[in-house]
Amino acid sequence: MARIPLVTREQIAEKERPAYDAFMASRAGRPNIGPYSLLLHMPEMAQRLEALRTHLRDEPSLSQKLQELVMISVASEMGCAFIWYAHAAAARQAGVRGDIVDNIRERRALANLDPDEQAVVDFTRELLQNRKVSRPAFDAATARFGQRGVMTLTNLIACYAVLAYNMNAYELEAPAHATEKPLTA
Repeated sequence: MARIPLVTREQIAEKERPAYDAFMASRAGRPNIGPYSLLLHMPEMAQRLEALRTHLRDEPSLSQKLQELVMISVASEMGCAFIWYAHAAAARQAGVRGDIVDNIRERRALANLDPDEQAVVDFTRELLQNRKVSRPAFDAATARFGQRGVMTLTNLIACYAVLAYNMNAYELEAPAHATEKPLTA
C-alpha cells in the first residue's frame, strides 16, 4: 500500500479537473497501479510527465531494446521494484538477453554485452551513481547513437528516475509478475 491513497476527481482542485479528466481519458480509465496512481494528485504534472515519457519512447534514435535496457538499469540502480515489474519482461521481449536481465536484477557483473548495450548500461549507471558521465562513457555513447541519441538516452534516464523517485518516496509496491522474479533489494 502506498503512503498516499488514490486520488479521486472530487479531491482535485476545480481548476485542475480538466487536466484530470483529459489524463484519465487518455488512459482509458483510472490508473489504479503504477506511478500515475500517485502523480494524479497533480494532474497537470502527470500529463506533462506522460507527454515527455511518450515522446522519448517514440524517439527512433534509441531502439526499443536499448530503451528497455535503460529502464531496467534505472530500476536496478534506483531500487524501484515497480519499474522492474513493468519492464523486465518487456526487455526480454525486445531482445535483451535473459542473462543480462537476470544479472541486472541480481546486481551481478555483466558480460558479453554488445557495444550498444555496453554504452547504454555504462552511461545509465554513471549518470545515476555519480550524477554525471565520464568523458569515455559520453564519447562511447555519442559514437554509437549520435548527439540526438545521447540526448534521448539522458532524458529517458531522467524521466524514469523521476518516476522511480516518486514510487520510492511513496513506497509504491509492485505486484507479483507472472513470469519475472522481483527486483532484489
